[in-house]
Amino acid sequence: MSVSIRTKILSSSMASLIIVVSLLNLAHGVKALALSSRSVAVGSSKSSEVTSHRFDFTLSTMATMGSIEFEYCENNPFVGTACSAPPGLSLSGVALGAQSGETGFSVDGSSTANKVVLTRPSILATPTAVSYTLTNAVNPSENNKTVYVRISTFSTVDGTGPRTDSGAVVFSTASGISVDGFVPPYLTLCVGVTVDLTCQSASGTQLDFGEFSTKQTRSLTSQFAAATNDPGGYSMFVAGPTMTSGSNIIPALATSSSSQIGKSQFGMNLRANSNPSVGSDSAGVGTAVPTAGFAVPNQFSFNNQIVALSPLSTEFNRFTASYIVNISPSQSPGIYNTTLTYIATAAF
Repeated sequence: MSVSIRTKILSSSMASLIIVVSLLNLAHGVKALALSSRSVAVGSSKSSEVTSHRFDFTLSTMATMGSIEFEYCENNPFVGTACSAPPGLSLSGVALGAQSGETGFSVDGSSTANKVVLTRPSILATPTAVSYTLTNAVNPSENNKTVYVRISTFSTVDGTGPRTDSGAVVFSTASGISVDGFVPPYLTLCVGVTVDLTCQSASGTQLDFGEFSTKQTRSLTSQFAAATNDPGGYSMFVAGPTMTSGSNIIPALATSSSSQIGKSQFGMNLRANSNPSVGSDSAGVGTAVPTAGFAVPNQFSFNNQIVALSPLSTEFNRFTASYIVNISPSQSPGIYNTTLTYIATAAF
């Protein structure tokens, strides 16, 4: 009986010894696993730019984690080997702008100009996708510079001791491409007896009322069109005298008035009229409109003022100017004429 008992005890001891040895061998064989799904997104790749660097990766090991190290190197991506800092890189003012997955981190005081250590109290981390955004990073000063960022996780809170998981990502600086262009200012105006809506053509420069009558209003039309990219738009002036024959004149309508047969008067407007039947309303998708003295049908005036305007940049509008002449029985005979000049102005 005693022999049998000793044998069982011995067997039990051997079993325990075997278990212990197996655990020791397992602990000795632990190595850092690779972080998976690694990527880096830089806010700007311009050299010497103050920008953000966002790192995304997935933890591989369920283990205690107290710190994460981001080491920037110019020579290679191999974790644990000598690292040469990229010229001009500065991480001294880096802040942790955002974090997700495993959180609770802040920038550790052991960080350097080319290495950032994030720290938190050591707690268990599970294999999960994580993301960390470092802000206020200064990119290397050289254009087209390749930068390797070695990423390691640690159970310690200061980035020391054995690595749990590790991996690397890479980005490059680039010289900026300057793209310039120039939009020339334009103010397009065409005037004629008839004009195309977009000033592709204009024809005629003379109008003839024929013989004036004390019993009938004489009327004629001409057209103008305009457009501009000036943010302040444009103003259209009509300059010139009333109808004259030597020292004799047909009085201009200084204020808006209706056509009155038998009374000497000269005026114009920019609307479709029924008394007399002459003219048409403006055409086009632009924003220009007749001004007050020329915007009411059957009301005419002439006083060397602004006849149309747009308060902002505008596509083309075409206006039809309607001219009327009435004369009284006492109007002096003669050949009456005038020359009207259309002037468009913009500020630019």
